[in-house]
Amino acid sequence: MYRRALLSTGLALATAGCSGLPLGFGTDCTRGASLRLRPVTDAEIAERASEPLATFSPPERRALSAARRGDTATITAASTPFSRGSAEYVVADGAYVAVEMSTVATTERTGYRFSLDTDGATADGTGRPAAFDDLPAADRAALYAGLGFPSTREIERFDRAHAISIGATLTYPDDEAVAASELVPESAYDSLRIGGRAFRFRLEGRESVTVETHRIAVRDLADDPAGFASVVLDQRGIELDDLSPEQRDIVETAIEDGYDECAPYSQPYADLQGSFGRPPTRVTGDGDGVASTPDAETPDQVDYARYETRWYAVDFGEYVA
Repeated sequence: MYRRALLSTGLALATAGCSGLPLGFGTDCTRGASLRLRPVTDAEIAERASEPLATFSPPERRALSAARRGDTATITAASTPFSRGSAEYVVADGAYVAVEMSTVATTERTGYRFSLDTDGATADGTGRPAAFDDLPAADRAALYAGLGFPSTREIERFDRAHAISIGATLTYPDDEAVAASELVPESAYDSLRIGGRAFRFRLEGRESVTVETHRIAVRDLADDPAGFASVVLDQRGIELDDLSPEQRDIVETAIEDGYDECAPYSQPYADLQGSFGRPPTRVTGDGDGVASTPDAETPDQVDYARYETRWYAVDFGEYVA
């Protein structure tokens, strides 16, 4: 069931509010908050909350595909896979699944610190080049893990950037993988071509690194965007019920134009913002902001709100001049 925001109905709007005015423009507001409510469709909710399988790094894609087939799927690395943004939920072949990961083994391995850098065409002239795709599988997996399992979009940014300098650590799950490597313990190459760019490659030293083996599993959620949107709204949505007249004005202004209020915040606005899991900053007499501590009733995460018959994406911001 969607959570319901039970808000006080007998509170007066304080004169400190500056509804409808952009913070810091044409007002004396030196500290304030803004609320925007944007109507969303099921398709938009599903797209925002999930990642297409094709955007993941190859090690992540292979593990997810194996897990979907019911096979045992593991990734061994010092970094954590599936750790970015909306990687908790994946859409593949039109189906939406939740990624579930558990650590099944931990060991200490030798890590090889390395650097990748380029400033344009100069790396192309570096001796002993190698294409990333031509490296042994053990090296490709170690590089993906060392770079934090970059998505396809992140790899594409390598091509667009004028200059890049990266430092990270290569780790290998076992001695057999090290024996198959052409990058460690001594590199056979001075440059690597990743995508359309050549990078100078250098080994910088060794260190002991904790490597974890993660078991990857998936849980089926929905077969279409509408079904998945329902899952997301059940977890991250609230229904705005029992609003006071002042709070209705705030919500309707947030929908139409965006709502802005100067600190110290009115009680109707403070209660409304708190219902979204974002207790507003308390402002002391001298104007300093003090972060409010969420209480036991504060929801963990609210990204969507239903007002009357429509769902809206919730966008908060706080402003200090």
